[in-house]
Amino acid sequence: MKLEPKTGSRLERTVVTGFHRPYLVSSCLQSGLVAVSERGSDTGREPCVKVLGPDWNTLRILGVCSGMGPVLSSPWGLCIDKDGAVLVADWAEQHRVVLYLPEGTGSVIITEGLSSPRGLALLPNGLLVVSDSMHHCIKIYKYK
Repeated sequence: MKLEPKTGSRLERTVVTGFHRPYLVSSCLQSGLVAVSERGSDTGREPCVKVLGPDWNTLRILGVCSGMGPVLSSPWGLCIDKDGAVLVADWAEQHRVVLYLPEGTGSVIITEGLSSPRGLALLPNGLLVVSDSMHHCIKIYKYK
């Protein structure tokens, strides 16, 4: 959506379809990628993260095929690093942070000490911030 800066009125908008229960969104200014977490459903739709390119087309669907990395059970917070890697806070069955590289398979990078990770943010100095809902805190990890 594009807004008029002074009044906040809508100038234009783009609607991107092809989602089922989209939940949270993250973007990366350097790569132009956008990631959207989907919650899944009782009707057989699996939870996942869709990665969109600058043209709004789906480039990858993460978390549904064990051959490409961990299968997601409840993806919440997510962020994208400058290289296009996607980090996902997955909290339902296993409380963890999963890293999906731009090419190749994904892997779990944090499990210990998390109880209901919900949000993620990357700081410019190479730190990863994780909100840990049930521990009532944020936790900071060295990312790169």
